[in-house]
Order: sequence, then structure tokens, then C-alpha cells
Amino acid sequence: MNNPPLPLYRLIAILLLLTGLNGYGQSPITVSLANVPGPAGSGPAGSGPAGSGTVVPGGHFTLFFDVKSSSSLPDSLREEIQLPEKWRLLSQRRPARTPGDQSLRYFYVIGTPAACASGDYQVKFHVHTAAVSAVQTDGREASVQVPITIAPIRSIELFVVTQPEFIREGDTLRLTYLIRNSGNNPEKFLVKSDQGKVDHIADSLTLEPGAGTNVTVSQVIPVTDNNAWQAASNLSIMMTGGAEPVYSVTSIPVFSSKVRKIDPYFRFPVEVGGTYLSYRYGGRQFTAYQYLATGKGFIDQKERHYIDFTVRGPNQFVFPAIGTYDQYSLDYAWRKRLFVSAGDYVLQLNNLMEFGRFGRGLRVEQQFKKVAYTLFYQKARFFMNQKDAIGGRFLFKIKESANVGLHYASKNVLFHHQQFWSHMTGLAASVHTREFNFESELSAGQAIGKTDYGAFLRLQLAKKWISITSNLIYAGKHFYGFYNNSRLFNNNIGFNITRKLTIGASNNFSDVNPSLDANLYSVSPKDRSYMGYISYQPDQRNRFYLFYSKAERKDRQQPAAFHYSENFSNFSYNLASQKFTLFYQGRYGYSKNHLVPDNNGRNESFSNLIQPAVRLFPWIWVGGYFEHQRTSKFSATGAVENLLFYGGNARVNIKRNLYASFLYRNNYAPDELYVRRSFLDASITLDLKRHVFALSGSHSYIPNAANTDQNTLFFNIRYALRLNVPLGRKKNIGTVRGKLTGLGYRKQGNLIQLGSHKFMTDSTGMFSFVGVAPDRYYLSIIQNESGSEGVVPVVRMPMLVDVRPDSLSMVEIPLTRTGSIVGRIEFLKAKQNGLSAVLTEKPPVLIKLNGENGSYLTELNDKGEFSFREIRPGNWEISVFIPGSQDRFVVEESNRQLTVETDKTLDLTFRIRPNEKRIHFSERNFEVSVKK
Repeated sequence: MNNPPLPLYRLIAILLLLTGLNGYGQSPITVSLANVPGPAGSGPAGSGPAGSGTVVPGGHFTLFFDVKSSSSLPDSLREEIQLPEKWRLLSQRRPARTPGDQSLRYFYVIGTPAACASGDYQVKFHVHTAAVSAVQTDGREASVQVPITIAPIRSIELFVVTQPEFIREGDTLRLTYLIRNSGNNPEKFLVKSDQGKVDHIADSLTLEPGAGTNVTVSQVIPVTDNNAWQAASNLSIMMTGGAEPVYSVTSIPVFSSKVRKIDPYFRFPVEVGGTYLSYRYGGRQFTAYQYLATGKGFIDQKERHYIDFTVRGPNQFVFPAIGTYDQYSLDYAWRKRLFVSAGDYVLQLNNLMEFGRFGRGLRVEQQFKKVAYTLFYQKARFFMNQKDAIGGRFLFKIKESANVGLHYASKNVLFHHQQFWSHMTGLAASVHTREFNFESELSAGQAIGKTDYGAFLRLQLAKKWISITSNLIYAGKHFYGFYNNSRLFNNNIGFNITRKLTIGASNNFSDVNPSLDANLYSVSPKDRSYMGYISYQPDQRNRFYLFYSKAERKDRQQPAAFHYSENFSNFSYNLASQKFTLFYQGRYGYSKNHLVPDNNGRNESFSNLIQPAVRLFPWIWVGGYFEHQRTSKFSATGAVENLLFYGGNARVNIKRNLYASFLYRNNYAPDELYVRRSFLDASITLDLKRHVFALSGSHSYIPNAANTDQNTLFFNIRYALRLNVPLGRKKNIGTVRGKLTGLGYRKQGNLIQLGSHKFMTDSTGMFSFVGVAPDRYYLSIIQNESGSEGVVPVVRMPMLVDVRPDSLSMVEIPLTRTGSIVGRIEFLKAKQNGLSAVLTEKPPVLIKLNGENGSYLTELNDKGEFSFREIRPGNWEISVFIPGSQDRFVVEESNRQLTVETDKTLDLTFRIRPNEKRIHFSERNFEVSVKK
């Protein structure tokens, strides 16, 4: 049976199938990435899987794609690569084709934009077969997407643009800084100066990539008595996200702006005056007048003998809490080796025997290279339970940071209406280094036929990642030193997880009985607490603190004002800026009042405290205090009660000679009243240098159970006159003479300043300073404005002059006319297509001039030009650089040596072109090199 003929369209379909152009039955095409993309120069990595590569902005990377099929690849195979916006194909290599190929490898070099933001991008490689006819293809295609990560670049650069050669005391120092963001992401950062303030900008700034801004730091230079010193201006850039801060500091010579006569006398500074006092305490009113004389300084011109004295009296008060007791003190030092205190002084022998006692007597201390000793006698003035005391110590210095010592003290003690002598002997050792501090004492005391002991230990360790602090005090019941029947055990450990995060724990066991003087106004409550904490400080302005604590506190006075136990969590936040500060503390927990009989329950307790302060003007700060507590730990009946505390404060400082302060508090919690507390404090001081007027008043609480009325009203008016008493004519003084030289320049009427002394040059340019105290001084010249344009000293000013005793120093200041430097930048195109072929955007360019007489930095104007005017003749080095973009551009002859000549202008041209990169191919590998 004959089959009918096939229709034409079926015949065509069979023919297409047989020739393999339809794709039905053909092997599929696969595409894979043969290397892990990365920085330029990475070669093929075999047939590994596609991975995510990290590339720096402005860099380039290579991609190798393998196209495979189990049968031969069609001749009509076509490929294309799709790139993100502004990315460029720098080079590519198509494989050579031979009949029957089942695999091909394609090679690409891809460049990223210099300003490419960090993040993830996709590069797509696609292959497909070409069309057989207008309506048909063989139907085979494949593609692969390669994730590329542009690495974040964080780079803030800081340059000093303008700075003065010198500054006068009392003037305002201004330095201009250039801040540039050379990274590839917007940067938000804080701008701060420790010495001054940043003018006309907010505390924080944001810069886009490649952007820059100028900021000016200004600070008022204080007036001092130094003849030559340096003022430091600094600027800190505090970046977010844990980046290292950027810091710059510059020192500027400073000299006095006032004309001071050369004093032929050697003088001793003294202050004399009087005080009117009035206070009310215990229902009685007291008023009195006192005289005052103080002085301190060297009494010889070789600075070997130093004296510090205070005379205040007469003694018209028996209550020393307001600090108006009489005082007659004399401290003498010889060459910082021998020290003598006579009259009233504070004795600090060691921590256990006598930690701080104000009394009247004599103390002698002498230092040698390896040993030192101290001897003393003292009669206590403000501690009624102690009369006479005598003793001393002997130290042996193992090295500069470590010593051991033997201590002895005998005290006439009045204890529980019994008077006796307490004799104590002890050993002590200490070590002090940058990371480790250790102090220890062990003492034995004998009194009324009994022997007892005392011990002290302080340990501090501060490493980069850990800090440890430990304190121990022990004193037995029959040990009558500074402590008696006392226990203290305090420990803290902190772990610095990062620069910003710290965790730690601490405990405190305090049951001490210190024998404090009556003018310290403090008692010591019993305290037991355990705490775990977390501290987080993201930057210098903000700090967060969280801890959980379990504690018990008991008032030592009778009757006790508080005794409670509590466990609570605490959160606090601290903000500190130039114009505003804030402290907040919130607590929540449970407390038990132990003063309430048969109280076995705990009550909820919480509190909130806020302390804001604002700088209304540069010379005034105003703050407030607001606290609310809801607790039962102070209630006599154990009932939960609401406590509200509030107050305010102000600080005023006008022109550095008028000072005022004010504080008000309505009340304090009972567990805060174990030290002196002020409900109202006000003071004002007017300092006119020679005359000082002061007015102060206070309404205070003094923790003293001897009086039921513990609120003290205090008022004080004081006047003091400052004198410089002549002790004799100065000896071993020096003379400085000099002259301005150089032909054709005006020499008369130029102001020469040596330290704080000034001299106007005569018609010959001569100047002279006679009777100058030996020291190191800055000498500077302020030229006459008439006829001095373009004229500068040849030597760098100000210059240092050493004035030696009984000597004549000659100074010559040659003058010369200046030269200038002008220039321009030419931006060139690359010589090849591909990488950086077209310079579409001009990079920022800085020009720096360095020489023996200074350093200068400038930028280009809109026309691509720069200039340096009035430059001293001599040898200089000029350099051109591109901040943050050194790899992408090449500056031809970027560093040049110059000779600046008088009245001549140097004309310079610098050329900048893209940094061209060429890719060299070989049969075995792929190499990338840079052509410069």
C-alpha cells in the first residue's frame, strides 16, 4: 500500500530537526563562572562555583565565563554582558573557535566608578544562538548573574589650611581646617575641639563622598606669666560605627600683648586682706572679723628656697564647719629635697595610722636618692578624742616606681572617757606603674595592755581589655589608729568587650569608723552591696549605664535616720555637649524598711531623676534638678510615700574676672545627709588682679547630733590686696640688643617684642632690652605698616632667644623683599581607550609649600590656578597631591624643589592624567600592571 505524500510543512520540520537548528533534541548550553571575582589581577580559578567578590571603588576585576555543551556549540552562538550603570568594560577576549568545540571561555576586565557607593551589584552574562530566519531560532540560550560587592571605604582626611605664625596673649587664635570625605559613602561625624570651639557649625556634620568643607576653630589665648610658650589648637573628627577618630593638633608660639616694664627687683607675691563673717548655728548668732595674709613663692633668685605661709585670725569660733577658724601655717622647701611644715598643717602619714589630721606642730621630711624619712609632732585641733601625736617613717626606694617603708606613730587618745597612749608600728610597700598600682600596709598597735592589728590593701590593674580594683581595710577593736573596729572590702572587675562596651561586677562591704576631723562634716553609714553592670558609650557625647544591685544601708548615727535593704535595677543616661548636658537615672525594685518593728514585707520602690543644664551664653550655664521617689524605706510607719526633690544651679564667668555661682535644693533624702549638704549656696568674686572682692552665703545641713537645729546660715564678705613685695635687686640679669639690617627698607618705628617686653626701633633699626631675667623668650617683630609691603625678615619669626645671667645677647634681623609663586593645573586625557579613558570629573587638588620658614597649603580656584604670595626668598619644596585618590590619577613631577628670589614670581604648571592600566595576555596566565 502506497503512503500519501507528506505535506510541505511537515517535510520542512523534519529537515530542521535533522540539521539540528530547531533545538529539539539538542544538548542544552550551560554557562558558569570560572573564577571568584576579586581585585584586579585575579586569574582563573578552575571551574569553581560563582561567588561574591569584593572590589574597591575605582578598581577593576576580571571575570572568566565557561560556556559548555555535551555536543558541539553552534557557530551562531552570541554573547553579551550587562553591567550596572556607569560601570565600564575595559577589555574583553573572545575565544578562538574551531569546529566541534564543546566548551568556550570568555574573559572580561570590568572597571568600577571611583565614586561607586558600597553595596551589592549584579553583572549578567548571557549567551544565545542567532536567528535562522526572521521567525525562527534554534531556541538555545543560557545566562549567569555574578554578585559583586563594592567594599565600603571610610576615609576622612583633615588638613590645616591657614594658621598664624604667632599669637598674642588675650587675642583669639583661629585655625582653618579642611575636612574631606575621601570614602565612597556619606559620612556623619562629630566635630570637636578640646581647647577651643568650632565656629558657625553644628556639633555634627554630614559629607557626601568626595565633598569637603572648611571649619574654623577659635580659642581665646589666656594671659600667663610665662615669657615663651606654645598654644595648642586641635580638632577631632569622631566618626560613627566604631571607626577610628581623626585628630590634628598644631602648636602656635604665644607672647604677651601688654607692655610690661622690666622690673629691676626680685619680688615675693603676697596677698593681705580681711573678712567679715556672720553665721547662725544651734539657735545662736555669731559675728566676727578676721585678718588674712598669704604668700607663696621662691625667696631667692636661684630658686632654691620656697615658702608658703598662711596667717588667718584671730580665733573667734569654736565651730570649724564653715572654714573660718584661725590658721598659722608655714611650709618651707629646699631644692625639692627638704620639706618643713610648722604651725597648722594636715598630717598624712599613711592609710592606717593617720590618713588626714589637721593640727598644730612640726613636720620634717627629707628626700635622698635611695631613702627618705619623715618626723612629726602634732596636736589635733578638730578631733576631740585625740591630743598629742608623735612619730615618723623611713622609706627605701627600690626604684622610681616602687618602695618599702617602716612607719611608727604614738597618739594620746581619749576613748570612751578613758585617756591613754596608743603605740603603732607598721610596714608598707607600694608599686606604681602605668597599668598597675599596688599599696599595702600592715600595722600592730599596743594600748592599755592590749595588742591589735590593722591591714590595708589597694590594687588597681588597667589593661586594654580588663580593669580590676580592690580595696581592703581592717582595724581591730583595740587598734586606735585612723580606723578603729573597722572592716571594708570593696572589689570591681570590668571587661572591655569593645572600645564602647564594658561589662562588670562589683561588691562593697563597708563598716568603717574613721576618726574624721570636725571640719570634714561626714559620718560613715554601714553599706553592703552587690552589683552587675553594663556600660555602653557609643561616642564621647553619650553614655548608657545599666546595672542590677542588691544592697543594705544603715545609718551609724543614733537615732538612725535610715536602715533598709533593697534590690533594684538602675538605668542611667548621660549626654555631654558644648551647650547642653543631661543626666537621667531611673530605678525600679523592692525595698524593706528595717526601722519599722515587725516589718517582714517588701514594698515596691522606684525613682526618676533628671538633671539638665544649658549654656545660655558663652559665660553662663543654668541647670536644674528634679527627682521623684516612691518608696517606704524612709517612712517611720513603713508606708509607701512619694518624695519630691528639686533645685537649680547657675555658673557665671564674665571676662575671666567676674565669677558667680548659685545652688538651691529643697531637700535631700535621709541617706544623702551623712555629709554636709547645702540647701542654698551663693557666691560672687570680682578679681581685678590687684584687688579681689568676694561675697558668699550658705544655708547648710551639718551632720552633728550634738545640736537639734542642724541648719546653718552663713555669710561672708572678703577683700584681699595682692602685693609683690621686693626682696632685693635682681642679680644675674641679662641684656638683649639687636638691629634690623638690609638696604632700602624702613627700619624706624618697628615694634620689637621680647616675651612681655616691647621696644620701638630707632632710625638705624636698633633696639635694646636691659635687665631681663634669665629665661627663654620669643622675640618677634611687628613691622611699620608704612613702606613694609612685601618686606619680611629673612629668618623665621618669632625666634627663640636664650637670655643668660650676666650676659649680652646680640640679635640681627635681616630684612628682604619677598617673591611669589603662581601656577596652574592641566588635566589631561588618557592615551588609550578603556580604563579611565575620559576624565569626566576633575578631582580635588591640594598644593603644599614646605620650607625652613614655614608650611602653607592651598586649593585651586575655579580656573584651576593657585598662588603663594609674599614668600621669603630661599629654598622651598612644592608638592601637588589628590586627597583620597592617589591610585586613580598621576601627577607628573608632583614634587619639585624651588628657589624663590626677591621680587620675582615663579610660574609653574603641573599636569594630572588618569592612571592608565594595561592588561597583558599570555597563553598561561593573565597579568595586570600599571603604566605611569
